[in-house]
Amino acid sequence: MRRMFWCSVLSTALLGGVACKKTEEQKAEDKFEKAQDNVNDQKKDVQKEQKDVVDQQKDVAKEQQDVAKEKRELNAAEKDLMTARNEYETRVRERLANIDTHIRALEARGDAKARDTAAKLRADRAEIATKLDKVKAQAAADWDGFKHDVDTRLDRLEHDTNEYH
Repeated sequence: MRRMFWCSVLSTALLGGVACKKTEEQKAEDKFEKAQDNVNDQKKDVQKEQKDVVDQQKDVAKEQQDVAKEKRELNAAEKDLMTARNEYETRVRERLANIDTHIRALEARGDAKARDTAAKLRADRAEIATKLDKVKAQAAADWDGFKHDVDTRLDRLEHDTNEYH
């Protein structure tokens, strides 16, 4: 009986030891599964990065389209501004020509007061013409102020000219 007891203890110990220890094959299988999981994780990371790159490329392409659109709008606005400047300059030069006619008529009167008034009006007219010569170099940001100043001076000069005419 003792012998049987020891045999059963020994066989239990042997079976228990074998059951607890992984075989080399199981260790290799576990290592393979971990490596496979790592590869799968890396594939997912690469796919995510590729998706991010594609999204960034789409964003860059959209930004380039937006920039191109803004450039077209800027070019159109600059063209409109140039057209407005040219039309404004033409209109002001016509008004100055009309003022010149009134100043010459005033000088033709021949009296000293008329000549002095004509000289003052001609000086005011020259200031406006000098300012108008800078119309093409006028910055877009200052356009409204420039235009207001020229129009105000021109209105005053026309009023003064018509007063003496």
